[in-house]
Amino acid sequence: MPTKDPCVTVRLNGRENVVNIPAGANYEQLLLELKLNPEEVLIFVDNEPVPFDAPVQPGTVRVLKVVSGG
Repeated sequence: MPTKDPCVTVRLNGRENVVNIPAGANYEQLLLELKLNPEEVLIFVDNEPVPFDAPVQPGTVRVLKVVSGG
């Protein structure tokens, strides 16, 4: 039986986008699909940070851009 692609709601900058990502994809691949640099963001699921190499789970993902400077 084929695995169904996860449907993820991504919250970024006050907007929500629904994204279908291939089954087995990780959060870094999701960011690349959204054309976001993984070095510039943090990912939260249920208000908990998740590692980029964790497999994407259906639900809502909050992407927070980080700012750094010198």
